[in-house]
Amino acid sequence: MAWKLESAAASNWMLALAVGSLLVGLDAAAAPVGQTIWLRACSTQQYVSADQNLGATAPLVANRTTVQGWEQYQVIDAGGGLIALRASESGLFVSADTNLGGQLVANRTTFQDWERFEWVEIGNGSIALKARSNGLFVSADLNQGASAPLYAIRASVGGCWESFTWGAIGGGGGWVQLWSDEFDGTSVNPSNWFANTGVHVNSEQQQYTSSPNNIQVSNGTLKLIARREWNNGYPFTSGRLESAGLREFGHGRIEARIKMPVGPGLWPAFWLLGHNINQVGWPACGELDILENVGYSNWTSGALHGPGYSGNTPIFQQFYPSSPVSDWHVYRTEFSSSDIKWYIDGALMKTVTRAEVERYGPWVYDRPFFIILNLAVGGVMPHGYNGATTPYYGVPQSTADLIGWTPQQMEVDWVRVYQWR
Repeated sequence: MAWKLESAAASNWMLALAVGSLLVGLDAAAAPVGQTIWLRACSTQQYVSADQNLGATAPLVANRTTVQGWEQYQVIDAGGGLIALRASESGLFVSADTNLGGQLVANRTTFQDWERFEWVEIGNGSIALKARSNGLFVSADLNQGASAPLYAIRASVGGCWESFTWGAIGGGGGWVQLWSDEFDGTSVNPSNWFANTGVHVNSEQQQYTSSPNNIQVSNGTLKLIARREWNNGYPFTSGRLESAGLREFGHGRIEARIKMPVGPGLWPAFWLLGHNINQVGWPACGELDILENVGYSNWTSGALHGPGYSGNTPIFQQFYPSSPVSDWHVYRTEFSSSDIKWYIDGALMKTVTRAEVERYGPWVYDRPFFIILNLAVGGVMPHGYNGATTPYYGVPQSTADLIGWTPQQMEVDWVRVYQWR
């Protein structure tokens, strides 16, 4: 968050990081959704084919030396971090049919559980596929026959038989989705987020809690809710989620669909912190603010904080969405080793180059970052715009009354992460 990130209870981040970090490339949702691909079996070093010239229920086989139409598959988002594979030549979905002993066949017009797979990256550019139908991994086991038909029969990835490489058809590169949280359940997914309740920074006036009064998931969205109620000496409560130690990402594209409350002093934010904050501290870890708002309906802002350009940072700009921030908008950043970009609803708002950043201090954006979503109330940045000192610092009476009458919420439809391939 912009302006000043004071020393926030390091023990909370240490606890989160102790869980163990899942970095890019180790995420089961890291499939090339939306792309057409080929698959090549490690066991045969040949391409997987769904050739229906061999029969409508013929198994997929890993026995082709080149990629033609039968060896191409569209990767479809099947929800819940799972994918479906549609054979390009026939338009039919690949199924791990338990009635056929888990044999893979491409003969389904729609996808249900038998047609859903978990895409698991296993390192060195190889992946495994775990069938939703029986919870077993797909294997090109040569013991099943010389033509290496594919079956979902293995409880674990034991070696080459369960390993496949892949490539996109057509080349040219593009954004590949690595991970997302669509907030389709009824509670926060603990493999993605934890509620950090120990942060007291920037003279903010809220106590973060893990209570469902402040953090809710319902009807397909996350709600972070600010309430006017005393807690731990603070006049407001609210919610803050972090992905530290759970989901951390290097260079790529990170975006979220968000709508925000309006009222001077409300301070919603969508931002990133360097995963090494506990080792080097802030601002040496780096901070990338994708979105901040201090309660005004017509503008948001983006900023960078690093060594030599933190607090009231010179790398800051206001952005003006096409409609009020209380409407849904997609806020996005793209960051690489050469520059950082901010977008709203697909429109480029600002680009900062590495050379521009290094005018002020070191570039610290070549490392994994974790994601933060929070709704603060009051504090240094809101005070800088509304000047309020009463009834609370950065919170004018009108906003304090507003929150008291109707709890105010930041709503998030989804968060998605992509990598360029």
